[in-house]
This record gives sequence, C-alpha cells and structure tokens, in this order.
Amino acid sequence: MAGRKPVHLTSSAGKVGGRQAMWEAMRKRKRFTLSELANDINAARPAVRDYVVSMVKAGILVVDGQTPSPTGVYGVKPTDRNMSDVFKLVHDCGIEAPRLRKDGSPCTQGLPREQMWRTMIMSSTFNAWDLANTASTDTVLVSFSDAKDYLKHLQRAGYLAVVKPGKPGHKPGTGSLTVYRLIKKTGPRPPMVQRMKTVFDPNLGVIMWHEEVDE
Repeated sequence: MAGRKPVHLTSSAGKVGGRQAMWEAMRKRKRFTLSELANDINAARPAVRDYVVSMVKAGILVVDGQTPSPTGVYGVKPTDRNMSDVFKLVHDCGIEAPRLRKDGSPCTQGLPREQMWRTMIMSSTFNAWDLANTASTDTVLVSFSDAKDYLKHLQRAGYLAVVKPGKPGHKPGTGSLTVYRLIKKTGPRPPMVQRMKTVFDPNLGVIMWHEEVDE
C-alpha cells in the first residue's frame, strides 16, 4: 500500500492542500455541506468526509440541519432529492488545522515543531537546549535531540544564522552549543523536514532545501 504523499506533492506553490485547505475553507464558509467543501478545494469527497466526521466527534463542528442534494438531472424536484447534512463551525481553533484522529481525539504529531518554530519567532537568540526547554509544555515535550535536529535542517535551508559557533567538550561540563538567530520568518506555519530529506515551507508552498542537491 502506498504511503501518504509528501506535502509538497499535494499542494501547488503558494497554496495549501489537504486538511489545512479544508480547515481554511470551513473557517471561511462557517456552514457547508460535504459537496460544497470538496468543491471549494477540489478534493475527494471521502477524504473531506473523514476529516469532517472526526471534527464532529471532537465538538468542533455540529450537524446544523439538512439541505436537498443537487442532482443535476432535469425535471427532478427538490423534494425528490436525497438530503445532505449541513455542518456548522462552532469552535474556531485558530489558523492551524486541528490535528485529530478518526475518533476525534487530539493527535500531537507535529506539535513539537510548531512549538519550536513559534519559540524561535519570539526569541532573539537560542541554542538547542534553550529551544527544547522553552518550547516544551505540560502536554507536549520537546526533546533536546529533536531540537538539535530541527535546528540543523533549518540552518541548511537558510532560516538561521549562527551567532556563536559551538565548541566540542571532551569532559563533562565543558564545551558549548551553537547559538542561532532566526533570519527568515516566512509565516506562522513551521517548515517541515520530510522523509525525503527536504525542508518544505508550507507558508510559501516551496521546497527550501534538498539534501541531494545541496550536498
């Protein structure tokens, strides 16, 4: 079975795709049917339905009545049509699409990178240890190794400038970590390090770095 396509293959430059596109369309419409939402973003109806169902279970959407489904058949009266549920957005969670499992429970995958990116935007300078500590919350822990890896990729992609190079330590308590400064703030959504060893920026809709090209 084929895995999920990388994000940059499901969205064109400057545009969002997938669940983020669904969420932005929901926030714009407020009330909608599955067909309306699918048409808005040119997406497959089953994929839209799966996400909408999970959001209903999470209490973000509610079913707010029904409307006749369009048939496109001449001579069919509205009363003869099948009925479609109308969904209403009742809990706007903000700019980022809610990450949910099928049962409506929160999915924390990707949150550490979001928290690190937000922390970098608000910080003047930082190292991996600072970033891991500041970005961690009671519910989502950012590990030192994850912070170090994310900083490494963002530097390669041109997002970071080195303020002070780190020094290796041969004994406990010696050495220092590299201090960085964020110099490329492209938007609220965190750059994504993909399995293909690329850094994709969802704010711009472009790949900012590719290991095979740069190295």
